[in-house]
Amino acid sequence: MAKKRIVVGMAGNPNVGKSAIFNALTGGRQHVGNWPGKTVERAEGVFQHQDREIRLVDLPGTYSLAAQSPEEVIARDYIVSGEPDVVVSVVDATSLERNLNLVLQILEMTDQVVVVLNLMDELQRQGWEIDVAALETTLGVPVVPTVATAGEGLPDLVEAIVGVAEGQRETDPVSVDYGLTVEGYIQTLRDDLRSLGREQENRWIALKLLEDDPEIVEAFKQGEPAVLGPAAPTASPEALKTLLGRAVRLRESIRPDAKVEIVRRRYVFAHDVMHRVAHRLRPEEDSLTERIDRIVTHRIWSWPITLALFLAIFWITIQGAEIAGGWLEALFSWLIPIIRTWLASVQAPWWVTGALVDGFIVGVATVITVMLPPMIILFTAFALLEDLGLLPRIAFNLDRPMQVLGSQGKQTLTWGMSFGCNVTGIMASRIIENKKIQLTAILTSPLIICSGGYGAGIALVIALFDDRALPVMLSLVLFSLGAASLATWVLNQTIFRGEPGGFVLEMPPYRKPKWGQVAWRALVDRVGHTMWRAVQFAGPAALLIWVLGNIPPGAPFERTPVGWLVRTLAPLGHPFGLTGEMLTALLFTLPAKEIVVPALGMTYGLQSNLVESGQVLDYLPKVWSPLSSYTFMVFFMLYLPCLVTVWATWKETRSLKWTLLGMALPLVTASGITFLVYQGGRLLGL
Repeated sequence: MAKKRIVVGMAGNPNVGKSAIFNALTGGRQHVGNWPGKTVERAEGVFQHQDREIRLVDLPGTYSLAAQSPEEVIARDYIVSGEPDVVVSVVDATSLERNLNLVLQILEMTDQVVVVLNLMDELQRQGWEIDVAALETTLGVPVVPTVATAGEGLPDLVEAIVGVAEGQRETDPVSVDYGLTVEGYIQTLRDDLRSLGREQENRWIALKLLEDDPEIVEAFKQGEPAVLGPAAPTASPEALKTLLGRAVRLRESIRPDAKVEIVRRRYVFAHDVMHRVAHRLRPEEDSLTERIDRIVTHRIWSWPITLALFLAIFWITIQGAEIAGGWLEALFSWLIPIIRTWLASVQAPWWVTGALVDGFIVGVATVITVMLPPMIILFTAFALLEDLGLLPRIAFNLDRPMQVLGSQGKQTLTWGMSFGCNVTGIMASRIIENKKIQLTAILTSPLIICSGGYGAGIALVIALFDDRALPVMLSLVLFSLGAASLATWVLNQTIFRGEPGGFVLEMPPYRKPKWGQVAWRALVDRVGHTMWRAVQFAGPAALLIWVLGNIPPGAPFERTPVGWLVRTLAPLGHPFGLTGEMLTALLFTLPAKEIVVPALGMTYGLQSNLVESGQVLDYLPKVWSPLSSYTFMVFFMLYLPCLVTVWATWKETRSLKWTLLGMALPLVTASGITFLVYQGGRLLGL
């Protein structure tokens, strides 16, 4: 006998424990991907209950369903699609009034709803109680109290899901009273929709038309209401446009504004519900979170605390990556000669050995050695800060200076992750709800010096500047931060000028980290996926570079494609103090910036592959002046992002326009700064 199948959509505000419930119910039977056509992650999981298979779909965390962000559009479209048999609306019991705004919008869309009151333990610690039965009666749908981290209430939640899905528990969702005028207009539009063949969720569609919802209005304009779900009206495009015209006239007659009035009434209703069902058990006292926040978000102490956190993470990343990178380097140093020896034993042609070992394997090994350790450390550190509740506080503290640039505090978090790897910084932009700020973060992250550029840069700076290495390296870091800040300000004054930059920041209570979830989110969901893509790009690119340096076989350096590139690119670098050898080496570092030293060895004709060579570090100080050395380092730290970063930009934006701009912005910035540094140095006689 086939199992019954129940599909459940899980909705809720960010940081309400939705993921904890999802993980507790599904365990390891999960799959994480992207929503079709979107860059927002989609998590699905399956669990068994008696003779039923229940599939959970974790919808993006959102504060409303107003279709103002990709997360809101995804959540709303999925709810009205008809796919979920039940929608589970997870609520933070300690912030019931604010969370009810989303619950009420869901109840307007479907009556197949179960409300989860999560974090009941924290509510009790704060001295409150909620009359669950009264709340259930008020909302007209099952309400289940839970403590997801301890598994409390989850069996009752499963029973409620099954009961609603199979009709054993009847629901009668509450309707918010929007006032005599709005309610009258809603009824008029509902009658019109019914006459056009729309029999379900007419109230919700009428409300969206009165609110001037962009997606719903556009659907009616185009005569294609498929966005409204399987029960969309089947009338002609002309009839739909006529109905839209009526809605516009009704909306414009509401004073002061229909959307404002609808939102206001919804919050008034939530406020009344809160005061009917929530009661204080003991006098109010400051919670542990409030006491800690007095220090962490203090207008003075917040600055050294935030700086200390970033410095600690940065120091741990650099030190840890150096140690772990050394282990990986030792592993590959042991493995590569074994492969080379085996190929020699089977009498493989020289070009097979060279292409496979000196090209593909060396390129992949270099990327893994440099990228993997900092990515593991940074992703784990930020996942831990997120679980603790510190990440939103850091964004809050840094919001004020970022406002000057037209941005917000969360962008600094992406910059912090970019110090480990620009790819991680771009992927971290998902924490930013505002589309404009998210794009700004994606476009400016490549200007932050990553661990690959930093590690290789230190080796070059020490070789080129000796005892002046420290101030030179510090100046390069400052150039990087200054360039990212300048680019942010320019973008907000030009491309994104006039677009809103505000954001909603959730301040969750401090909690003990769930180490299993931290490790899974950091290592599996993020590091594993990113490293696989990096290998896919770096391997073929390193192989191509080897080919360019080794054909025709046995030819002198000048006759190889590398020699031709050096001669061709030389004129382009003159205004910036860069030679053809420098530019060609920088072109070769596009797979990964950490191969800059062996790439310079190839372009100067000292070697024919990307195997590390100390010879070039002894050679360069003899042929580069201090000014040429410094201009090269400035350009190297800021120029084009690596290929994996370009891929990450495309993955997050799905736009050729933004991907190309993500390449052009650092190139133009690097060219401008390098030109000023070189020409200024010449004027000063350096």
